[in-house]
Amino acid sequence: MVDWSLASRVARGVAGNGTGKRSVRRSDLRRAARGSVGLVRDFTGLETKGRLPSAEVVDRPEWIDANLVSLRAMSAEVEAEFAASLQLPGPLGPGLRALAGAAAGVEMGIVSGFLARRVLGQYDVALIGPPRPSRLLFVAPNLAEAQKSLGADRETFLRWIAIHEATHVVQFSAVPWLREHIGGIGEELLGGAFAQVSARELARAARRLLQPDPRRLLEAIRNGEWASPFISAPRRRLVDRLQATMAMVEGYSDHVMDGVGDQLDPAYGELRRRLEARRAARDPLEALLSRLFGMEMKMRQYRLGKSFCDEVAERRGIEALNRVWSEPATLPRPSELERPGRWLRRVA
Repeated sequence: MVDWSLASRVARGVAGNGTGKRSVRRSDLRRAARGSVGLVRDFTGLETKGRLPSAEVVDRPEWIDANLVSLRAMSAEVEAEFAASLQLPGPLGPGLRALAGAAAGVEMGIVSGFLARRVLGQYDVALIGPPRPSRLLFVAPNLAEAQKSLGADRETFLRWIAIHEATHVVQFSAVPWLREHIGGIGEELLGGAFAQVSARELARAARRLLQPDPRRLLEAIRNGEWASPFISAPRRRLVDRLQATMAMVEGYSDHVMDGVGDQLDPAYGELRRRLEARRAARDPLEALLSRLFGMEMKMRQYRLGKSFCDEVAERRGIEALNRVWSEPATLPRPSELERPGRWLRRVA
């Protein structure tokens, strides 16, 4: 039901091409990534299982394609259920389904295009639906632009980013329940996204936003005419649970990349400071999209996740911090992210 072709066109229009795929050579990235999984395993004590993916260098359109493949697989069952609910008699039925699919396609496209401008690397793993081979993707133009803006040595910078993504590889390999836990919350969110949206809301959003030219859509966003029909108050609790989990996944990776980096070269600390400054410096459109999609809260949660991991590891060591991966119940609750002592008392 989702118009995935429209989603792709919108995403590519929002993302642009950046500096091109060849801005970071595959050999450079693979050299930087070589041995990073071993460094992470040695630092964390986590043990991986099975075959691990090799690093791939992609451009923004290729990352969008991979992201939309994942989104399509995740939403297939929910799409079918929602499409069946719109089986209205008469000539209005097909038109309403088309409008609903277009509205969802625009939504998916905006999110994917926005992220395609920012993502440096991604461990792409199937969270919902049948398992598929995982991929380790690095977005060449974004890496080149980030390295240039940070004024960092390319080999040092690529090595640092590779350690972050290698931590995700180790996490999901060493913690078998993590994929299902995140995927289960995602399934609830996807179901709620469609179930709580009326056909009238979808039609109104689609008519307002369906533009043949992606540039006109961007103008609608800048002018404040865009509002997501899929974000509603009853889903916030699920969003909080998902964000708390992702705060640990990302915060743990940031903690490890800094810890391993410090062991390799003290200069990595300066890279962290520059990266945080870069994250805070965005153009007005990116700032607006961040507010619309809750990305501001997402970045805050990631900072909380790293702060949580830093404090727990400083107080009790990496062994105590690794208890977060014992089972879903040992993950920190949203309120504990800001108070690691509460988590330590509960879990220890």
